Amino acid sequence: MKFAVSNLALAHLVKENEILVNGFINKSQTTDDGLLKLKIHTKEGDKTILVNDKGFFISDQSMQAKQNPGGFSAFLKKYLFNQRIEKIEQHGMDRIVLFYFPSCILIFELFAKGNIILCDKEFNILRAMRREQWKDRTLEKENVYKFPTSKGINPLDETVDGFNKKMLENKKTCFGATMDILNVAPGILERVFDEIKFDKTKNAANLTKKELSKLFLKVQEKYSLPEEKVILVDNVLYSIDIGKEGQVFDSLTMAFNELTRIQPEEVIVPIKKKDVKMDYLDEIKTAEKNIDKYQDMGNAIYLHFNELQEIINAIKKGKAKGFGEKEVLELINSKKHVLKELDFTKNKVLIKL
Repeated sequence: MKFAVSNLALAHLVKENEILVNGFINKSQTTDDGLLKLKIHTKEGDKTILVNDKGFFISDQSMQAKQNPGGFSAFLKKYLFNQRIEKIEQHGMDRIVLFYFPSCILIFELFAKGNIILCDKEFNILRAMRREQWKDRTLEKENVYKFPTSKGINPLDETVDGFNKKMLENKKTCFGATMDILNVAPGILERVFDEIKFDKTKNAANLTKKELSKLFLKVQEKYSLPEEKVILVDNVLYSIDIGKEGQVFDSLTMAFNELTRIQPEEVIVPIKKKDVKMDYLDEIKTAEKNIDKYQDMGNAIYLHFNELQEIINAIKKGKAKGFGEKEVLELINSKKHVLKELDFTKNKVLIKL
């Protein structure tokens, strides 16, 4: 599903993944969906990392990698194989995460369509997953990497006096002015205004210094909190309580896995009748003619006809996408444990009804 990630949730995601620090890159691959897949050997065993346009996470899914993909993933493999992760950090409160290695830096830009850039230690670009160009920066080989302009100051880097001065010079409402000055998620700022009982529509320039200080310190308090509640509200993922109901997860890693998981129904497509080894309607008719021998089989197929047809469709779709037997079996059984055996070479499937 489509969802956004608050900048504070991204900061907490980096902390969740500190287990990766001092781990070694074993593989760099690209999945069929275009995600970067990294296999990392850590002190707690091998971990598979997936990177999309929202973040990076330790995956519990079996994602098929492209065979001989070449291009960017092959380039990363050349530079990153057996490299040790020295540090992982977020750039300020921006949606940018950096993986530091002894000889290079891997940068994840987690906004818009997302991008991945490999630089040397001086931030000279070695290669970008996708070439992009703006007025003030270019993501292409032989250019120096420049961070995009932040959408405000990191609340933890600003001072009370600095915030008060900027607010008194701003002509917007106190809510809009705060969004201009500080790099803060709207949902978190809404929570701040609710807690301090401020009128969001009041002009920023009309607030007293005492009121401005109260507002700023409450924002800093929120951005100093540890991960406390991972919740999806209005398709935005937060890692602290924002006072609204939503879908709750045990961790950000679990949230990313659940929100990006491939469901069995997503691999179901119509197929031609000739592609199906057994026509179950004909089987029912045959069973009726041989009632003594096939009565139980015919009844079972008849009662579960729609379910059987969905399973066959899912298998065909998975096979067409290049998934192996194990991946298709796991995808289908993740919804309902019905497949006992699957063999593409023998066109054989064993289903438990």
